[in-house]
Amino acid sequence: MMRHLPDDIQRDVETMVRAKAGESRVLDVDATVTEILGRHRGQGLEIGTVAASVARLASQYGCAVQLGGRRDDRGRVAAH
Repeated sequence: MMRHLPDDIQRDVETMVRAKAGESRVLDVDATVTEILGRHRGQGLEIGTVAASVARLASQYGCAVQLGGRRDDRGRVAAH
């Protein structure tokens, strides 16, 4: 069952995905979710709900989604 994020957190997800989509056409869902969960500790967020929202928005922005991945020394997703 899909749960909805509180409005303020959903806006944060949208802002973060938009910013990352502007930097790269590949969005690392795991890294983005970890960052969001870290910013909203103690609010009882479900990782699956946040991940689904991140992946859905990333695809709407035309990004390929990646679940985990290697990063270069500047924090960008590295080619395999």
